[in-house]
Amino acid sequence: MRARNTVWAVLLVAFLVGVMLLATAGPAPGRVTLRVLSLPWPQTPVEQELANKDFTPKTGIRVEITGPPYQFVESKILELCVSKSSEFDIFETDSQWYGGLILGQCIEPLDKYLARAGIRYDETFVQPYATYNSRWPVPVAVLRKEEDWRKYTNLPVYFLPWTIGTLILGYRVDLFKEAGIAKAPETWDEFLAIAEKLTVRDPNGRVKRYGVGWYAGRISDGITQQWLPFHASFGARLWDEVNWRAQGVINSPEAVRALQFFVDFNLKHKVVDPGTANWFVDELLNGAFTDKYAMNFTWVSFAGAMDNPAVSKTAGKWAYAPLPCYVDPVTKQKRCAATYGSQGIGINRYSKNKEAAWQYLQWLISKSVQKRLVDDPRAGFASARADLFDYQTARPGTAKWASLKSVVNGWGYDVWTYPEYAQLLDVQQNYLNLAYIGAITPKQALDQIALLHQRILDTSPNNPKNKKK
Repeated sequence: MRARNTVWAVLLVAFLVGVMLLATAGPAPGRVTLRVLSLPWPQTPVEQELANKDFTPKTGIRVEITGPPYQFVESKILELCVSKSSEFDIFETDSQWYGGLILGQCIEPLDKYLARAGIRYDETFVQPYATYNSRWPVPVAVLRKEEDWRKYTNLPVYFLPWTIGTLILGYRVDLFKEAGIAKAPETWDEFLAIAEKLTVRDPNGRVKRYGVGWYAGRISDGITQQWLPFHASFGARLWDEVNWRAQGVINSPEAVRALQFFVDFNLKHKVVDPGTANWFVDELLNGAFTDKYAMNFTWVSFAGAMDNPAVSKTAGKWAYAPLPCYVDPVTKQKRCAATYGSQGIGINRYSKNKEAAWQYLQWLISKSVQKRLVDDPRAGFASARADLFDYQTARPGTAKWASLKSVVNGWGYDVWTYPEYAQLLDVQQNYLNLAYIGAITPKQALDQIALLHQRILDTSPNNPKNKKK
């Protein structure tokens, strides 16, 4: 869920306007200024605007939100954590970084604040998302509804919902209608058939429009995001979280079949631009804006950009659905999976403004502010509040409906939430990408990933077997 180019330009302008508004207001003697280290999503400048217009006038507390490029946020937060810095009061952070922040003891537990405010956290936000996205460590089995979330409510609440969502399918309604396709694909086989049908070539065989657009580059967690839905829906897992085992898990026979199916979109069926091997979100969005493909994997946060006529010539032509599912050819069992992409907001334990920070969090998660974010198309925002769920899912075909349906149905699938995340991801990105371009086979890629992942897990100080008794 990251972008540069046109989207970055829009965000940059919004941030500059926010900075100018703050500057012209001028500092007031004794006034608290909250500094928020955020993610550069479309909702970030909208949040700053609402804080300027609503939160600050009500409370007298100024808010400065900083959203650097995504690939620098994790290292910045961990650097602040290690140094016990009070530079930022609030962190808006990806779920993959939870373990590092909590084990580093730089996130303030929120239970006492929630109790004092009379907020019943487990009932305020949709489950099992609310438990998985606030407490740690909680296994992905909870997110998948394979374990009861109530088993983990004894753990402290560290984060409140900042975003909620999974990867979803975006598709061009106009192109579906022209091709006589009645509805979004519900299985991977249907998805492939439609991708082949909607790939348009000129008389010389050159592709004018591809059936699918996604990003499969090595930057950040690019190819991992797109591959995970295949991996999980085919019945594979990343690791055994109980026994800290990767070998035989991430490279299982189901995993090999899933990766082969995924890379064949590029190598065999040629329904995706081969340049996707180097794509990330900016290329994906530019492809959507300029009519380069008929379907994509996207996020709620960026569906708004695709539908923005100021930047996209295909605006108004997109509809959204949950990602297709895998149907086992033998058992006929249907399994659905979608890459989990939610984030949380928490208070820096070393902040000198914790009470003001809590005031901001309480304001941000309130129903009125959440609804304003939901209703603002610039924000590309979906709320995790249970009392806004029906409001957001009343219209099938919208991005919010598709994403929230995936969450509550237990289709979300996340990566690791331990401090080893960055090492594990780097290995995975490199070898998946090599398989995607045909440099090695899917089995070779997954076997190498399993080998290197196991070494990382075996030597981790967080592995239970390595902890001193």
